[in-house]
This record gives sequence, structure tokens and C-alpha cells, in this order.
Amino acid sequence: ANIISLKPQVSISLSRSENITLCEAQNITKTLPLCRFYAIIHLKDGDEMELLEYLKCNISTNISLDEIINTFEEMCKTPIEEDLLLNEYGVYDFTGEDLFYYDLVRQYPDGEDEYFQLRVSIMFSPDEKNRFLQDTLWSDDSDKNFFDYIKKSDGYAYAKAHEFKSIDIRIDQT
Repeated sequence: ANIISLKPQVSISLSRSENITLCEAQNITKTLPLCRFYAIIHLKDGDEMELLEYLKCNISTNISLDEIINTFEEMCKTPIEEDLLLNEYGVYDFTGEDLFYYDLVRQYPDGEDEYFQLRVSIMFSPDEKNRFLQDTLWSDDSDKNFFDYIKKSDGYAYAKAHEFKSIDIRIDQT
């Protein structure tokens, strides 16, 4: 069974056959005062979609960069063997127009010699300040807490100080 923990002291146990999404579970918390939604998800084959849904339910254009990073960090507390975290940023033309991307990525093996990449892409219009900002920071590049580490980057400073254009949350397979 998947266990969804709702703080302070409420929990719901779901079996695979029950049809409740994480977004529905999050709505339950609206009836509980002073309650923030946390999901503790035990991964099995195919459960990466639940992590994706968790991110989509808890990240929107109405929250700050720090709240997005905190949500991503909370999702990363769900254990996955051999995962790596990545923060990359720069101006790219993935969609036919130049955009400054600030990406948070959790990469882990797919079981077939490739990788899943659970990705939150925060996009900004390009400008003179971000045009030459570019870096790739992996969690195994530093012994420090990864999220503290990325908050010292030039990309973070830029993204925190500017309004983003859109957010894309997805899972890719390499």
C-alpha cells in the first residue's frame, strides 16, 4: 500500500486498486487547520508518476522560487536508489524561442540501462543579465547539502530576483 502522511497526525493508507490521486489527498488537508501536505511514497515499478503528480499538485506559478525548491526538496526525501540531483540553468532554444531555464532534476535508473529525469523547468524571458549565465550542478559535486549548495549559485540569485514566465513539470527518459 502507498502511505500518504498528512501532518500533524492524520494518515490515509491506500492500496493500488483505490482511485485517489495525491491532489485529492491534498484537498483533504484543506479541512485540517494548520496542516501542510506531505507525501511519503514508497516507490515500486511505475510509481514515478506519483512523484510527478506530487510536484504538479504542489508547484504553481503562484508560489515563490524558494517554495518551489522546498517542494522539490521534500519530494527528494522519498528514497530512490542511485538517484542524483541536478540543477542546471542557461538560455536554450528547446521550443523554438530562446528562454532562460532554471531546472531542478532528480535522475534515477529506469532499470534498463537508462534514466528517468523528474524535472521542474522554470522559464524566464532572456535578457542581458541571464544571457551568459550557464551552469550544471550535480549533487555529487559537493559534500554540502545540495539545496544549500544551489542557493549560492548565480542562476539561483537571478531566478530569485526575477519574475518567471512559466513552469513545466515532467518526467523524461534518457
